[in-house]
Amino acid sequence: NMINLLQSEYKKYKNTYIYSLGLLGMISPVILIAIGTFMVRDDLIAQGIYTWHSFYGRLVAFFVYLIGPLLTSFIAISAVTHEYQSHTMGNILTTPYSRLKIILGKLGYVSLLVIGFYVCVALTNILCAIILGFTITSTELIDHTSYLLLAGVTTLVIVPLALLLTVVFRSFIPPMIISVAGTIPNFAVYHWDKCYLSPWGVPEVIVLKAAGYLNNIDTVYPLTFILVYAALFTTALLIYFHYSDQY
Repeated sequence: NMINLLQSEYKKYKNTYIYSLGLLGMISPVILIAIGTFMVRDDLIAQGIYTWHSFYGRLVAFFVYLIGPLLTSFIAISAVTHEYQSHTMGNILTTPYSRLKIILGKLGYVSLLVIGFYVCVALTNILCAIILGFTITSTELIDHTSYLLLAGVTTLVIVPLALLLTVVFRSFIPPMIISVAGTIPNFAVYHWDKCYLSPWGVPEVIVLKAAGYLNNIDTVYPLTFILVYAALFTTALLIYFHYSDQY
């Protein structure tokens, strides 16, 4: 049943902007940073920082703080607002599937889609490194790829929150505004030792902590909060969608 629901979700959005804009939004920052790096190549070589590590650092600073959370929210919000705009929400509620399975299917599909986009980002990162002529060690390859995938997995905590906001407002703009407002403070991660209190900020704290930064923060706290947030948002989403009038 769940596989059928996932297939249905795939077919539903196959000809929409969700896939194209989501993928473009995810990989374009990598390409833009690569172009910018190439344009100042001589200066970077002179400074001794024309390396994949330096390139990756700029990518992570921009992507993990801002683009990742925003695009994850955009994908999740769009997946639900599409149902309201195309007037299909009422139709799916009349299928043999329970509301629990319907919303779990959407939650699962959006999560898989986000992970898939992060994999594309990791592959684009490697491709850009090769094109730019960086020396790539096996250690860097493993580390850089694993940190990006870790960013993808931890950012999934935002998915049930974005879905919950969307089924509550039944519109794209309010939940997206809330997501933008929640993401912007991520840039304060190095200046606020309680930044893991934000559901939009806790993924980057875990990634930066794994990468050896933020030594002033105990790993237990961000890990605890991301698990609590995931459980809280998912439970709230399931309960609200089950009992609310979505017709």
